[in-house]
Formats: sequence, structure tokens, C-alpha cells
Amino acid sequence: MNDLQQEYVQWLDRLSSDLRSQGYASVLNKEFVEQDATIVINRLLPEFAYLMYIEVESYKKYFIADYSGRNTVMKLIDRSIDHKKTARIRALENSRLTDHLTFEEEINRLKSLQHLLEQSDFE
Repeated sequence: MNDLQQEYVQWLDRLSSDLRSQGYASVLNKEFVEQDATIVINRLLPEFAYLMYIEVESYKKYFIADYSGRNTVMKLIDRSIDHKKTARIRALENSRLTDHLTFEEEINRLKSLQHLLEQSDFE
């Protein structure tokens, strides 16, 4: 096994360990895309009864394995929403209407992600 393959296996082991202990695992990497997530899910599904992948930001992505992980990720999304709301207010104060609308769209997208998580059944 070459170094790259060994790194990937070690990363998968850490991801799996996080999922078992916390119910979720984060991927903080812009280059990680949904196609990569599908490969990871296929590799880890024998170990987990249910596994979900969501992208909160281009650099914040999560795998969720159970209700505990779901609840944690929902709180993390709440924080992102709070940051977007603060940025939206600043944009309004500085009369940057297009920025305000962009933040509003992002807040709505994050809220829809939360709704998706609320509807998810981890059994």
C-alpha cells in the first residue's frame, strides 16, 4: 500500500471512530465533493445502519450516523445561521442590498437543511 492509500485508510478510520463516538464527523475541506462522500458512505455503510452526508458550507461538510450526531449538527447549523444573520444586518447597515439578499438566501438554505435533518429517521 502506498502512502496516499495508507493516509486514506487512516482518515477513514478516524472518520469511523468519530461517527461511533460522536454520532457525526466533520470534513473541513473545500475539495471534498459529493462524489467523494458517496464513496465514503459505500465503504462505511456495512459498519453503520444509517449514514447521511450534508454540506453546510463549501468548507463544512458532515457525515451523520445517529440522532445524537444529528442534534449536534443542527446546533452547528444554528451557529452558522446566527453568523449569517449578523452579516446580513451589517450589510443592511452599510446599504449593501445585494449582500443582504445573498445572506437571506443562505439563511433559508441552512434552515431547509435543518428541516431535512429533523425529518431524517436514523433507525
